Amino acid sequence: MKILIVDDEEISRTILFSKMAHMGTCVAVNSAKAALAELDKAQTKKHPFDVITLDVSMPGMGGQELLEHIRKKEALDKIPKNDRVKILMITARMNLGTINACIKRGCNGYLTKPVTQVQLIQSLSQMGFEPAIAEKNDQAGISYNAGVAEIIKRFYSGKIRLPVFPSIVKELEALLADKDPCVDDLAKIVEKDLLISGKLIAIANSSLYKGLDDVDSLNGALVRLGLKHTLGVCSALATRNLFDSENDALKTEMDALWVHSFAVATLARRLAQEKGFDNLESIFLMGLVHDIGKMLLMKVFVDMYPDVCISDKDLQLVIHEIHTTFGGVLLKKMHFSKHFIKIAEFHHWEQSEDNTDKELLVVSLADSLASELGFGFFSKKDENNTKFEEGDLYLEINDEFELDHDKIMAKLSSLSTLNFLGLDPEKVFSIIAQIHPMIKETSRAF
Repeated sequence: MKILIVDDEEISRTILFSKMAHMGTCVAVNSAKAALAELDKAQTKKHPFDVITLDVSMPGMGGQELLEHIRKKEALDKIPKNDRVKILMITARMNLGTINACIKRGCNGYLTKPVTQVQLIQSLSQMGFEPAIAEKNDQAGISYNAGVAEIIKRFYSGKIRLPVFPSIVKELEALLADKDPCVDDLAKIVEKDLLISGKLIAIANSSLYKGLDDVDSLNGALVRLGLKHTLGVCSALATRNLFDSENDALKTEMDALWVHSFAVATLARRLAQEKGFDNLESIFLMGLVHDIGKMLLMKVFVDMYPDVCISDKDLQLVIHEIHTTFGGVLLKKMHFSKHFIKIAEFHHWEQSEDNTDKELLVVSLADSLASELGFGFFSKKDENNTKFEEGDLYLEINDEFELDHDKIMAKLSSLSTLNFLGLDPEKVFSIIAQIHPMIKETSRAF
């Protein structure tokens, strides 16, 4: 593999070179002008570059301009699309608008600084390359980076079994698409799945859906939930099964990740309802699967390396680094729509624009709020009681958790998604204060 690294910042360029030097022949330059000279030289020698990593922000000709120039020249030279150089855009800011603009100009992928080796492996594997790994061992003779890289290679070669949603979800979606769906038709579908039908009654009696009296029959539960809510509940039950494991250590992580996902889904649906969105159950399912990449990565890692501690903070960091892009590709392979794929890919991105999908804004806001409600991945202390801060990596479920109005309001004021959605901070606080205790109880009913 022949690689061209283009970055005007010497430190960034040097770091990227060190991470890619063992993957192939690397050339690093500090400007678009120098990059064009290297491309011309490679074309003259009939030994073109396979990959270009291109910094978005550079003086003179910027990354987007250089990307567009390269693609136009390839078109003029009538180079088939499959034979064109693969271009990875590198940006220091998580700006969705910039990435969308680069995609339209023909980039093959994008990474944010500081770029990690695992992110590079994920991107290169997705583009069809098999990058070499050079890492020291982290634990039990296993490199976490190398382990995750092996998972990625197996994933793209079709050697990893993909999660499967029960057919009942598709049947329910088809029923709701009919003009006159009824509860009897709904019951005929639901009763075919004993696991789901058996849990519907308990869920209908949970605080999130509870009426004045308890229901004690499937039909009673379906009437209380209604057609659309039943679809959401069945989707949640189907998703919950994906977060199960017979491995005790992994089960602990899966249970925590499930509660986080359920909290995000519940918050997202309620916020969407406040804004008058029609597709509430789709948004609920988007919240449930937004971290599906993390779920599969952890499961496969434990299958491949059963002696490794899955809760190790360094391993969780490696998984966290790529779970969004990996999750997007996973949902695509599972035939989810592009709206679901975007949720998985971009729910952690910090900056949005006016034309950002409303579903993405709602799930992103819900994901941010979940940590403030005690359902997020918090920093913890290691075995030596030394605090480490690594974003939203670990979930704590604290039954004594109390909402801090001032802290949450300060958090809300810092979220651009709130402004894009046109939501009043005090109204959002009242919503989360109302449903917070319901999330705790209902998540455990699934």
